[in-house]
Amino acid sequence: MLFKTREWYSTGDNSFPIFIWLTDINDDNRSDIIVANQNADNISVFVNIQGTNFRERITYSTGLASRPQYISVVDVNDDDKPDIIVANNGGHNVGVLLNNGSGQFHAIQIYYTGSETYPPAVAVADVNSDKKPDIIVTNQNKNTIGVFLNDGHGQFPHHKHFSVPYGYGVTCPQVVDVNGDTHPDIIVANSGGASLGIFFNSGNGTFTNWTTFSTGIDSQPRPVFVVDVNGDNKPDLIVGNFKASNVGVFLNVGNGKFLNQTIYSTGRDSQPRSVFVVDINCDKLPDIIVANSNGRNIGIFLNFGDGKFQPQMTYATGVSTEPRSVVVGDVNGDNKLDIIFSDAANDQIVILIRS
Repeated sequence: MLFKTREWYSTGDNSFPIFIWLTDINDDNRSDIIVANQNADNISVFVNIQGTNFRERITYSTGLASRPQYISVVDVNDDDKPDIIVANNGGHNVGVLLNNGSGQFHAIQIYYTGSETYPPAVAVADVNSDKKPDIIVTNQNKNTIGVFLNDGHGQFPHHKHFSVPYGYGVTCPQVVDVNGDTHPDIIVANSGGASLGIFFNSGNGTFTNWTTFSTGIDSQPRPVFVVDVNGDNKPDLIVGNFKASNVGVFLNVGNGKFLNQTIYSTGRDSQPRSVFVVDINCDKLPDIIVANSNGRNIGIFLNFGDGKFQPQMTYATGVSTEPRSVVVGDVNGDNKLDIIFSDAANDQIVILIRS
C-alpha cells in the first residue's frame, strides 16, 4: 500500500488545527475538508474543486477565546444540506453553523453547556426516536454528558445532563446502538478513568445503566470509534490509549457486553490522538488508521478478518510534524482511499494520495 504524493494546505498562522472532517458540503460529489482550529477560534472549510485541488480556505469564527476542539457534520434542520456542529472548549458551548447549500455557512448559533464545562467533543444523532438529530456533548470538567434535543428546525432548546463519576474526564462521544435494542447508546472515552463508558438509551433520549470497560491502568484513552470489525453484525469498540501508546479493540459479545480489550502497540511514546476505521486495502475488512502525534507518523493496522489485526505499518509524517486528527476518504475521484490528517505543529492539513 503506497501513497504517491502529498498535498499541503495552510490553516493559518498559529491556528493549531486539532480536528478534521471529510464530507461533501455543496452537493458536487466531491469530498470537502472541514477543520477545527483551536488557537485561531475558527472553522476552516476547504472546498474540493477537482482532484486534490482545494479552494483557499474559508473561515468561520466560533467566538473569541472559544477554542474549538471537535466537530461533527450532519444535516440538523432537514434541508438535505450538511451542517457543522462544533464543541467550543474555551467557550463552554456547542456551536451550530447551518449550511446555505453552496458550501457557505450562516453565522454560528451558540448553545451554552454550563459554567466551567470545557466541552472537548461532540456527536450528533437522533437519541429520542423523533427522526431529528440531537447533539451530544461531553463536559469534561463537570463530569457530565449533555444532550440537546432538536426541535426539528435546527434549533436545540431543550438540554439535559447525565452525570458520570468524578474525575473521569469524559471525551469523544460516539452514539451507536451497541446492545441491539434499536436505541442509540452513548459511548465515551474516560481519559481520567482509564476506561470506556457506555450510557444505555432507555428509548426516549434518557440514558441509564452507566457501564465501564477498563482500558488499562493510566492508559488515558482519548479517541474512540465504534464499528463491527469481525463481521458478526455487532458494533465493536476501538480506542486509542494516548498514554499507553496502543490501540485497544473491544469485541462485542451481545447485550451491551464486551470482551476485555486486545491491545496493539502504536510504538513507544507514540501518543495516538485519533483513530479512524475503514477498509483501506479493499479486502472488505475494516482496518484501523491512527494518528500518532508524538510518533510523527500515521499507523495502519490491517484486519485479519476475525477482529484481529496485523502489527502496525507506519507512514512517517516528518520530523517536525504533529499529526492530531486523521480521516480517510477518496478526495480525487479515483476510487482509492486517501489519508488526510491535521498537522498541528505546522498549522496545516496534509493529504496522502493513494497510488
